Amino acid sequence: MDWNDPAARDRLIEQVGLAEYNRLHAEQRNTSIIRVVNGHAIRAITCRFGRLYLIGATGSAYSTMEEAERFAAAELPGADDNARSE
Repeated sequence: MDWNDPAARDRLIEQVGLAEYNRLHAEQRNTSIIRVVNGHAIRAITCRFGRLYLIGATGSAYSTMEEAERFAAAELPGADDNARSE
């Protein structure tokens, strides 16, 4: 499953239904965490801008892991519900 492909996500919803899709998506989000900094889960995503590192629920993403880590460290401690502890 390519979670970066909107059409593939739409097909998955059609195949398994919304409840199962939501469960699978939550599972994928949890397993895709690369690092937790200051309570913010950092995940790698692929979008039209290329590979970015998304910082929790802040709505911010950076092109390098180092930038993402610096941003997360400078933010108020996060309460990312999906962040696993490290």
